[in-house]
Amino acid sequence: MTQATTPPVAARTVSLGGHPVTIADDYPTFWARADAGSWEPGTLQTQAGLITAETLFIDLGAWIGPTSLHAAACGARVIAVEADPAAAAVLRNNIAANPRLAPRISVIERAVAATSAPVTFGARRKPGDSMASMLLADTAAVTWTSQAVTPAELAGLIAPGERPVIKIDLEGAEYGVLPALGPLVAHPQTAVLVSFHPGILAEARLGADRLSLERAALEPFSGWLARSVGNHGLGQAIAVDDLTADPEWGQQDQWLLSRGNPSR
Repeated sequence: MTQATTPPVAARTVSLGGHPVTIADDYPTFWARADAGSWEPGTLQTQAGLITAETLFIDLGAWIGPTSLHAAACGARVIAVEADPAAAAVLRNNIAANPRLAPRISVIERAVAATSAPVTFGARRKPGDSMASMLLADTAAVTWTSQAVTPAELAGLIAPGERPVIKIDLEGAEYGVLPALGPLVAHPQTAVLVSFHPGILAEARLGADRLSLERAALEPFSGWLARSVGNHGLGQAIAVDDLTADPEWGQQDQWLLSRGNPSR
């Protein structure tokens, strides 16, 4: 696939979880929210609490870069995986605008998937809007195909001594990716920050056995602990094996999964 490019945009500095980063894109509304601290403050707070100089932050669904840039600013080496070519072009522009952080961030323009077969995506509105999903490929007006990278291939990029922190925000595709995540979460200190999208799942798979899909997604994490991630921090630890029966399941989209206390 030919690498997409975007025209240059005047750079400006915003605060991202307390870290100044330079932005060179045309998403002013989003970055105004980030600068004001109103975009997923719990996500950024949780990331900051997990990252050390030994962290490899694997950003699955990096979009235009907020979590990747934040992780790099916190001191992590970052692998940013993004399948939407429009978003990936903006991501590269934003990384390049931060020469202090750019050497810490590598971009993989592929879809993370259980197999290496190409993946077709659909977007409700347009590419680059952060809401593209492989689950919408059959219903969306705008579609494209991306090459894939598997969890096992990503696991091969973890350097000796690095501790993985994995962020997964795949607009519903996590239900297909999580059951294959085993090779990527083998490190005993791995932490996984995952966003579930039950609304997209319901929209894309009408009549599907939702509970079976959820249990299959959580199976690699049997014996782990889960904490909900809200705007004000982490919730109480819950056994992943009991998660789908917990009242917070379905009320909170984002969860932190770890084998024990994941804090640095």
